[in-house]
Amino acid sequence: MSEVELLSEVRRQSFPEEWYDASEESHFWFRWRMRTLSLALADAKVGTNRPLRALDVGCGSGVLAAQLEAATAWSVDATDLNLPALERCRPRRGRTFYYDVTERRAELSGAYDVVILFDLLEHLSDPRAMAKAALAHLKPGGTLLVNVPALPSLTSEYDRAAGHLRRYTRRSLERELDGLGLRTLALRYWGLSLVPLLAARKIVLARPGPCTIDRGFRPPLSAINAALCALMRLETWGLRQPPLGTSVLYAGLKGP
Repeated sequence: MSEVELLSEVRRQSFPEEWYDASEESHFWFRWRMRTLSLALADAKVGTNRPLRALDVGCGSGVLAAQLEAATAWSVDATDLNLPALERCRPRRGRTFYYDVTERRAELSGAYDVVILFDLLEHLSDPRAMAKAALAHLKPGGTLLVNVPALPSLTSEYDRAAGHLRRYTRRSLERELDGLGLRTLALRYWGLSLVPLLAARKIVLARPGPCTIDRGFRPPLSAINAALCALMRLETWGLRQPPLGTSVLYAGLKGP
C-alpha cells in the first residue's frame, strides 16, 4: 500500500466502504471509463507520452491513478478526504496524500499539467466551488478532466446510497463549468449500452437495503463482467461519440 501523506486535518467521512471493496481495475466499469478517457485524451491532443504531472482529486482507492500511470508516462498524485480509501492505494510514481484542495496550499498552486475530477462533483452541494479550487492547482494551458454520472432519469436508490446528489447531461455539465476560464476540448457521453442495465437497476433496487451498493455495482459472476468488457470493446470501437450514455466525460483547457 502507498504511504499516505497528511497535508490536511483528518476528518471523519461516511462514504460506503463496500464501494471500495468492489473497486478493482478488472471491473468492466473502470475499464470502460479508462477506455473512454483514452479516446478523449487523443481527441483533445493531450500528450500521454510526455512526463506530465497530474492530480487526481477524489481518487478513492486509486484505481484511476494506477490505470493512468500504467497507460501513460504521467506521474499521478492522488488525493481524497477518505483516509481508509487512500490506505488502499497501491504504490505509484506519484504521491498519495490526504488533502483538502479547497485549502489551496501554496506549494501545490499551479503545479499540475492535468487535474482530474472523476465521479466527484455529483456528491457535492457546491460543485463549482470544488471545480474552482481544483483549477487553482492547474497550470495555465493545463487540462481539466471531469467525469460524472449521466441522465437524471436514471437516478435510483443506488445513487442515493452512493451519495449522488444529481446526474448530469452534457449541457448541464458544461453549464456547471461555464465561466471558469475553460475551453472545451472534448465532451462525450459513454456507456450507451449500459443505459438498459441502469434502467433495470432502478427497478430492481426500488427499495433501499443494506447491500444496495454491492448489488448495484458488482457483477454477480465473473462471466458477466467479461461479457460487459466485451460489450465495452464493441461499443467504443464502433461508436466513438454515443448520443447518450450513463456517464459524461469532459476535457477542458485552462486559459492564461
